[in-house]
Amino acid sequence: MNYRLSTRVVVIVGVFVLLAVGLFVYTLVSAPTEPVAPVVEEVADEPEVLDKLITAKHQYKEGLHTIAGSAELPSPCHRLIAEPFMLDEGQVAEVRFSTLLEGETCEAAPFDAPFVVRFEAPEDVAIQATWNGAVVGLNLVPVGPDEELDTDIYVKG
Repeated sequence: MNYRLSTRVVVIVGVFVLLAVGLFVYTLVSAPTEPVAPVVEEVADEPEVLDKLITAKHQYKEGLHTIAGSAELPSPCHRLIAEPFMLDEGQVAEVRFSTLLEGETCEAAPFDAPFVVRFEAPEDVAIQATWNGAVVGLNLVPVGPDEELDTDIYVKG
């Protein structure tokens, strides 16, 4: 057996290797690349503010805040949810009002829905409100600690 390689085979293999390396380099250089997106520093959007005022009675008794009142909903098919949240390490209390539509066919007639919210916080806590994520005004009418708030939760105002 003759194990000697011919020059012709070496040249052909060399041409294929050079061709493969050339194609590899060509694809790296000429391949389209996605432009790098510029880094944009995200700025917190200012919360939306609604021209809505919720008037409610506010009672502080033995470390417990109670806020009771009513809010106008678009129709009787809407349900009102009022939940308290503590912000800024207990320095601010936020009452978050949200509405849920519970019927498909409902006449659009304004409807007053009562609510009561209770939370523990210091007496001087700042209280604010949101309506479906937007900031709203909250008019709190103080009620003495000896009055019974649960029996009269409707507030005219």
